[in-house]
Amino acid sequence: MEELKIPESNNIKEFAIFKETIARIINGDLDSVKQGAYSFVYFDILHFKAINDIFTPVQGDKFLEYMQNSIRQIFPSTSLLHRFGSDRFILFTNCNKVEIEKLIKKYLKRIADYKLSYEIVSNIGIYITNRADITVDGMIDRAIIAHSFIKGSYSKKYNFYETSQRMQLLGEQEITGRMAEALASREFVVYFQPQFDHSNGSLVGAEALVRWIHPKRGLIPPNVFIPVFEKNGFITKLDFYVFEETCKFIKQCEEKNIPIVPISINICRNDIYQEGFVESLEKIREKYEVPVKLLRIEITEYAVVDGIKKVNEIISKLHSCGYIVEMDDFGSAYSSLNALKNINLDILKLDMKFLSDDGNNQNGAVILSSVVRMAKWLGFPVIAEGVEQKKQADYLLSIGCSYIQGYFYAKPMPADDFEKLLSSTSQSSTKPSMFVINSMKAGDFWNPDSLETLIFSNYVGGAAILDYRKGKVEVLRINRKYIQEIDQSLTEKKVLQTELTSLLDEENKQKFIEMLEKAIASDQEEECETWRLYDKTKKPLCIRSTVRLIGKSVDSYLFYVMIRNITPEKEALQEMLHRERLFRAAAEQLKIFYWEYDIKTKRMYPCFRCIQELHFPPVLENYPTSAIERGFLPIDVADFYKEVHQRLEDGEHYIEIDIPLTEKRELYRLRYTTEFDKNGKPVKAYGTAIKI
Repeated sequence: MEELKIPESNNIKEFAIFKETIARIINGDLDSVKQGAYSFVYFDILHFKAINDIFTPVQGDKFLEYMQNSIRQIFPSTSLLHRFGSDRFILFTNCNKVEIEKLIKKYLKRIADYKLSYEIVSNIGIYITNRADITVDGMIDRAIIAHSFIKGSYSKKYNFYETSQRMQLLGEQEITGRMAEALASREFVVYFQPQFDHSNGSLVGAEALVRWIHPKRGLIPPNVFIPVFEKNGFITKLDFYVFEETCKFIKQCEEKNIPIVPISINICRNDIYQEGFVESLEKIREKYEVPVKLLRIEITEYAVVDGIKKVNEIISKLHSCGYIVEMDDFGSAYSSLNALKNINLDILKLDMKFLSDDGNNQNGAVILSSVVRMAKWLGFPVIAEGVEQKKQADYLLSIGCSYIQGYFYAKPMPADDFEKLLSSTSQSSTKPSMFVINSMKAGDFWNPDSLETLIFSNYVGGAAILDYRKGKVEVLRINRKYIQEIDQSLTEKKVLQTELTSLLDEENKQKFIEMLEKAIASDQEEECETWRLYDKTKKPLCIRSTVRLIGKSVDSYLFYVMIRNITPEKEALQEMLHRERLFRAAAEQLKIFYWEYDIKTKRMYPCFRCIQELHFPPVLENYPTSAIERGFLPIDVADFYKEVHQRLEDGEHYIEIDIPLTEKRELYRLRYTTEFDKNGKPVKAYGTAIKI
């Protein structure tokens, strides 16, 4: 096989030379062609336009150069390579099926290793030669047909051509030839699949879905004709048809006084690029006088991937007309988070592929729970599609997603059946998953560039965001100082994975929950102190928590919490109380009276014996005059006792006198020790009285 180096381009002349060279090689080696010694390989990149949109065309060109060089380096040097359009290449090479599969796996690994913060996937169609009577164009077409059966797939990245694929494609041609007549004769019928609130069983909405009732073939499944219509562009006419049929249905329900719920209509990528698309929708809606609040527009995630700027323009127009906009099949593509960041959506529809049929897919469950929580923060109501089992619905409800659509409640149904359901079922409206308190700007805690995050991370003390639901407290986010407060040997991952109340005994758990409930009721800051055990090998910690409610949903609450580790203070207090008990015991035995005297305020704080035996109040104002008035000091020594306190005010360090006290004039030895401030001014005096 001879080598011919041709620059890759869209030039028709160069493509003709490319094919002529292949034809010459094939005609000179027909036996090898029949035996499958040659391969045609068709490459493209999934959602390549998104790479240009997200990372700029310069990065896109760098990747294409990398892709082209990878093909040249991996496949035999005698291979012929031609570039179609932007990211599509056709390769002709002298390799059989076994050899080509090994090289393709090597190529896919090379593409996956490309350093870009975006998962790059290449879809490949392969035709292994087995006949000599097919033209080069026919062989290239077969590689493209093989590719078309996996186009858009993240799981299956390459596909070999089989004859049945071509026969199926011929079936697509039959669909294409019949589609206009089918639309004119109203063979397309709109079905409605209800959406329910699983928390109370009420009807909250529906999705309009199209079915093709063929006069001879019967029901043609949507997965057969929808992809064909998307490829040939007929899908836009069908979408307008479904929108109009839905408007007709709503109008009929209103005329019959049947209560109606909002109905969602799907639009595809092709629709978005139609000139005057939103204006055309509005003409249809106004024709049937349907309130815009009863119509919702669903945009697939794939449409967002391929043109964020254009999608934003359409959504802005839809919002200006009053439409609610939903993202359909969220989680089915790889740009989900980027889409949420950049697109102004109203409702999120979750793809239940996150969960296996039995609901036991642990990773999927974690992702699903995280997406629901994230949607709460962003203020999106969440509807889960494809729910077929009660345990799936119950699990979704347990993580905060109560709106579901799927066979568990109802299959898609004709208009007559949906009318009956509307007449017989209680209805309610979808609401945001989480109401965020605006003054707190809680949503900005997830924005790494926001002032809230800057303060949260750097300027406040130990801080966290908590989610409180059904008696459980989950830590969603913490700052560095949070770890410093509790235990620097702990990791952030460990803290986030631990349910907070599991660290508390029953008494402290009740105290913490009561604080949260009080904060919910008061909408003010609340505080409590609890002992927590983070590590069984270490001592428990006493944490003072100050919380403020920053968001709430039907079944959960978000709190901002600041913490301080007050264990040293608590331990010091406990030690002081211990010493106080020892001192009290000693005082009991020695029959000592003792007290503290504030020189400036003239307040006297008596000991427990003074309170019990002399009936002093906990604080004696205007001391010693008040004690004299109570009869504790005999009148004849009152002036002398006042003189002692004047000496304290004058700054005398130590005073010891013998003086008769109490009504019985018992002789006591009285001692005072004075405490001074940093300027040498007397502030307090500590007194004792021992009976002689």
